[in-house]
Amino acid sequence: MSTKLKNGQSRYQSQAKVVTIKKFQLLMLNKAVRCIDDAEFEKNSDAYLEFPIIMQGDGSPSVIFNLYLLKKLQQTVQYNCKTFASIANQLVDFQRFLEDEKLDCLQFHNIKQFNAAFRYRTRLIDQINAGLISASSARGRINAVVNFYRLLVAENLVDHQRYGMPFEDVYKYIMVDNEFGARRQLAIKSHDLAIHVPAKAHNSEAIVDGGELSPLFVKEQAIVLTALQKSSREYQLIFYLALFTGARLQTICTIRIKCLFNRESDSHGFIRLPVGAGTGIDTKFQKPMTLLIQNWLVQDLKIYIKSEQAQQRRQKSNYGDSDENYVFLTKLGTPFYTSKAEQQELTEKIKASDLFGSKLKLYEGEAVRSYLKMVLLPEIRLTEPQFQSFKFHDLRASFGMNLLESQLQHLPEGHNHLTAVEYVQARMGHSNISTTLQYLNYKSRLQWRSKIQHEYESSLMKYVMSSENLAGELS
Repeated sequence: MSTKLKNGQSRYQSQAKVVTIKKFQLLMLNKAVRCIDDAEFEKNSDAYLEFPIIMQGDGSPSVIFNLYLLKKLQQTVQYNCKTFASIANQLVDFQRFLEDEKLDCLQFHNIKQFNAAFRYRTRLIDQINAGLISASSARGRINAVVNFYRLLVAENLVDHQRYGMPFEDVYKYIMVDNEFGARRQLAIKSHDLAIHVPAKAHNSEAIVDGGELSPLFVKEQAIVLTALQKSSREYQLIFYLALFTGARLQTICTIRIKCLFNRESDSHGFIRLPVGAGTGIDTKFQKPMTLLIQNWLVQDLKIYIKSEQAQQRRQKSNYGDSDENYVFLTKLGTPFYTSKAEQQELTEKIKASDLFGSKLKLYEGEAVRSYLKMVLLPEIRLTEPQFQSFKFHDLRASFGMNLLESQLQHLPEGHNHLTAVEYVQARMGHSNISTTLQYLNYKSRLQWRSKIQHEYESSLMKYVMSSENLAGELS
């Protein structure tokens, strides 16, 4: 039986859990010995940091699920601890179910409704209906179970020829558009245990660009900038970079000091900063692009870099007070966002160490997002109580809207709107122009909706018996 805890998640009576080995490495026995204390081992593989192991409720390792994780590790070209942690956390839910129901995941039946995987699917759907888990979480868990069985079959770890499979493969066909707008049919391999997830209702007042974004109007941007005047300098500059360059948080927080010096501004007052693969500054999917930063902002960044506050933070950090360091660090000297390059450096350092207790600590902008939610928004609402919440990523959309409107206002004679859109596409690094086109009529669309809403509400309100109307009549 599952129980509902205060956090709303479904739990089982089983105590099965995932434990993490900080530095995992397979060893090979060199020679036969009488007892383990006399054994001699040699390293038989690379070291893998934060590797997950599934433990049964009785405290012993789960042989079959850990064998699956090891087999999957052998097939992995580039190990990612987060990916393996996600797989383990999905499979341990299945392990708990098996223990609660006293089922053997390797015992297959001719009637598929009797198989553990089918019964687990039924339990997941019950949990969805009870509000214990989301449909997307349930889909992820059943897909993890199916992938588990598929690998067992591929590695001949189960006799599926004799007993069959606990599920059947099916193919679904969808229509997709390429970057040029051409449509084609794509076959997707699925299975008959798949759990349907209702499509999320599209927010017609949002721009889909790495998530649903809501640009701030110029008046709202001014309110944010005013509130930022009370913030510490590093947060001011981080927000300025987002709003005036359109850079993502990952890019802003991985800019290195050395990248800003010895660069001349162009005739328009920008420095051109290469970012992405090979630059040490991260972008989404490491896509190479050029970030244009206004000269005034570059000068402010250089002044901050030379400040005593910034120097003190660098002295506490991994890179020390050097040009290799990030422009922005926390008070503790830790990065706001750990770059891909530093992740690799830290990983190799821990692997080379003889210590097995070192933990790989990575940062992904949590401090900035927390600052926005816990400090900046409350500060804004002291004077603007009705100010709507926004995400840091919305600043990127705000930049895109500002840039597009500016380009449209100064469009050379004889050029159509597509010229402005293509410029914005290049500045924001959109792979597909359809993403940039969402910005084109965003504000006019909102204004049109507001006008229509006001007109029809005005025409209907005279028939509505609201307390406000009644009070007017009585007076």
